[in-house]
Amino acid sequence: MKNLFIDTNIWLSLYHFTKDDLYQFEKLKDRIGKSINLIITKQVHDEIIRNRENKIMSAIKEFEVKAPVYPAFTKGYDEFNTFKKEMENIKKSHKKWKEKIEDDIANNNLPADKTISEFFDDYDLIPCDDVVDLAYNRYRIGNPPGKDNKYGDAINWEALLKNIPDYEDIVIISADKDYSSVIDSKRINPFLEKERKSKKNGNIKLYTNLVDFLSEHDIVLETENKKGKLINELKVSPNFISTHCIIAMLKEYSGWTEAQIEELCKCVYENSQVGWILDDDDVSQFYFDLLDDSNIDLNKFDFARKVSEKVGMAQKEQKSILVDEESEI
Repeated sequence: MKNLFIDTNIWLSLYHFTKDDLYQFEKLKDRIGKSINLIITKQVHDEIIRNRENKIMSAIKEFEVKAPVYPAFTKGYDEFNTFKKEMENIKKSHKKWKEKIEDDIANNNLPADKTISEFFDDYDLIPCDDVVDLAYNRYRIGNPPGKDNKYGDAINWEALLKNIPDYEDIVIISADKDYSSVIDSKRINPFLEKERKSKKNGNIKLYTNLVDFLSEHDIVLETENKKGKLINELKVSPNFISTHCIIAMLKEYSGWTEAQIEELCKCVYENSQVGWILDDDDVSQFYFDLLDDSNIDLNKFDFARKVSEKVGMAQKEQKSILVDEESEI
């Protein structure tokens, strides 16, 4: 499950002009608790309340309908009177619509208000009082994130460092430059990346909008579902032929998690139709590559360690045979 932090500017964009419309947040809500763990800090909650009206006022100024100025020569056309009348009707409709919107603004009843409330009312907020001093010190010495003599972003970052467990990754969605690399605005700031890695052994990925994150997440989720299905098929593979076919399909994938690797290795010991042909070239090579390409800590995963020892010895024996054959030639 991905840990997801959405910066204040993304939430506030619902009151302005954005690529992330309400539908995208509905899609996100469907995935919360299933494939996404949403992280919401008290700092973000307060920033939204503080900045809501400013964001709305900025947008509402653009929501105007102005009648054109009609040069004298336009009045000689048949279309003039028709267009002028239609324009007057549009202005009347717009006025009524705007009054309705303004009433909803005053009563916190905008569609955006409802969407944000659905998230913030349903999830526990991470408290931030205990990281304010850390954030201020961070701001004083000039470490990211943050800008313009403000350290709200530093508060959020310190809260994330403290509350997201070791070895877990974070996805951050932010349209501001507070978290991004100076060279590539779509990549996380290298200082933050290194800090998360050194303190928590976790990775960070940055997205600048919710649309891009959901699109990629759905593709990854589909791939992970396929990988999980193949692992389950390998667990119950009824014969050697089936095992070889499943192994061939598993070879098409990469980026295995430690839990997935352990499950695959477990199949060797819990399904004889896998374990009895571990020495076959394709099966042995698959497991060798699986373990060789990963950074899995074999001291923590018994089945992975056992399989590693077996396929490692098999690879050494194969190399020894090849060397002997070459020397005979």
